[in-house]
Amino acid sequence: MPEELKFPLEFTKCPVCGSTRRLAEELVKQEQEKGKIGADANPFLFQQQTLIMDPRKVILSFPVCISFYDVCLGKEGKPCGTVYCVHAELGQGAPQMKQPPPGGNMRQFGFPQNNPR
Repeated sequence: MPEELKFPLEFTKCPVCGSTRRLAEELVKQEQEKGKIGADANPFLFQQQTLIMDPRKVILSFPVCISFYDVCLGKEGKPCGTVYCVHAELGQGAPQMKQPPPGGNMRQFGFPQNNPR
């Protein structure tokens, strides 16, 4: 049986060049020094959520892995550009029904009067 992961996971160095400098982190620091954004801003470029569930089963709650990514700036004047996960955490999710977009096409929901031709 595989070893159980301990969340949250932190990856402090680029897996390619070993640098600790990251694009979004540097940009957030610069804007904080200028007073344009608060101290609680996320220093990540983007995040991804992965549902950990069996789609064939109906469940009310399931684990979700949330991974945060950034781009390596490199070190010693050598640019790197590697996109890598800098933080991962485990959360809980619940199924959600899709809602129609506001003012969207209600015809697909059986309301032809909302979309006259």
